[in-house]
Amino acid sequence: MEDLNLGMFKSYDIRTKVFNLTDALRVRLCHALALYCRDVLKVTSVVVCRDARLHVPLIAEDLTDAMKLAGLTVYLNPLPVSTCQFYFTCMKYKDSAGIMLTASHNPGEYVGAKIVSKGLFPIAMDYGPEGGIRRIMQYYIDDCRVDKSGRKGRCVVINELNNYIDYSMKLAGVKEGSLKGLKVMLEFLSGSAGVEEALAFQRAGADIEVRNVVPDGFFRSGDPNPIIESSVAPARQAMKNGDFDIGFCFDGDGDRMDFMDRDGKQIVPGLNMSIIIDKLLPIYNGTKRDFYADVKAIPISLCEIAKRGVNVHIIRNGHSFIKAKLRDNCDRGFFSSEEESAHYYINLPYDEDHPEKGYAAVESTLFFALVTARSYVEDPAAYRRARKLQDSIFRVREWPILCEAAPEKMPEILQRVEDRMRELGAIVIDRMEDGSDLDATLMRFNLPEKFTAQTDLEGVTWAQVAQRISRSEDAMARWEVVSNNREECERLNNEVRAIVSEYVDAGFARFGNED
Repeated sequence: MEDLNLGMFKSYDIRTKVFNLTDALRVRLCHALALYCRDVLKVTSVVVCRDARLHVPLIAEDLTDAMKLAGLTVYLNPLPVSTCQFYFTCMKYKDSAGIMLTASHNPGEYVGAKIVSKGLFPIAMDYGPEGGIRRIMQYYIDDCRVDKSGRKGRCVVINELNNYIDYSMKLAGVKEGSLKGLKVMLEFLSGSAGVEEALAFQRAGADIEVRNVVPDGFFRSGDPNPIIESSVAPARQAMKNGDFDIGFCFDGDGDRMDFMDRDGKQIVPGLNMSIIIDKLLPIYNGTKRDFYADVKAIPISLCEIAKRGVNVHIIRNGHSFIKAKLRDNCDRGFFSSEEESAHYYINLPYDEDHPEKGYAAVESTLFFALVTARSYVEDPAAYRRARKLQDSIFRVREWPILCEAAPEKMPEILQRVEDRMRELGAIVIDRMEDGSDLDATLMRFNLPEKFTAQTDLEGVTWAQVAQRISRSEDAMARWEVVSNNREECERLNNEVRAIVSEYVDAGFARFGNED
């Protein structure tokens, strides 16, 4: 069934190059989504939003038509918005399903969809009613079409921009004019988050400079991904050359937030979270103190977060998975999470004045950017200390291999790396605390399995190797090495690359883009 482009059905969303989605396949997919919303999710309405990509307006039109044909009400924002604003919109229409038409940080030739059920429950492969994306894929394979004999639905045009800004500023504790004097650079990489971020920071009184703020699906400034150095390098240089206090860089659909200090140096999400976490805890009036940390979070970040009296738990990667875990464990005290790929997650109250109405597990870079700016204004020394801590460690950022030629070799490669790290004395973590699969392997040297407020790394030479299979790219595995000792970091990274290179030299794999 290669001609059906079944590879677009990913672990956490739907994503494909646009030339693999013909007119016929696009309509076929829209009908599958409409049937899933009506017959499986059993909703009567759907929120539909889209980002700046050139090819998503046509999908939005076809999807709206299919939903109306299914008798559903479509709450449509036809303007480019961030995925985070989409989540907020779904919070306002919480009895509706939601579909965000985006391919996130991928290049401009990609299109896709992120899906949530009512109450913002994420829909992923084998997660959600009747298997989630797997059920949508089956509708698509079977070419199921909406019955035209049903009642006709309708389209209601909506825009929650101002409400989203009001909500985010209030929850972040940022008032009009309260960021006066703060000099901020905002880089949007031609994505769709520019309007909400710029308007909010202007209202807060910050002195801002915007870069690539006009939504442009050609993404002329480079792939809209803030962890690709070639894309964000001009912004970093502008930070160094300019007179700024802090800077932010956002990805194509605005759900990634790379935070930079005045020198254009990224402050990793884990360390930023260790500072802003004191602003998050009051939202829950002391009822939530459990935090999910990325498998790649550097150990000093975990120490700093634990020192705030927060219980730190390692979680597997995956946007839908993290949000599902946050949502499922909200009542057990879990409130937030982060991924080192510049993703921030939080259980946000539906009503900021009445938290008893419940929470939604979402991403909200507007909230996190505002609360980060507020934290900097109130305690800039905390960020100088974070930079000093970050500069004290050595890190080989996550690098990939692709095994398109022999995907069956990937498990063998991962196992060999794990076995070698064990031989060298690592403790190996491949399960979450609840016993579920970490979907990655964390190999630690002179580090504990669990970080607490009493964890002390002073005077200890430690290292951590993280390996995982990518769930957003095909046949890709990734590694990252971090240590407080340069030689140890290089030694362990060389051990991994030596194993991987055997497979590259044999033609089973190739090294991916490492910038």
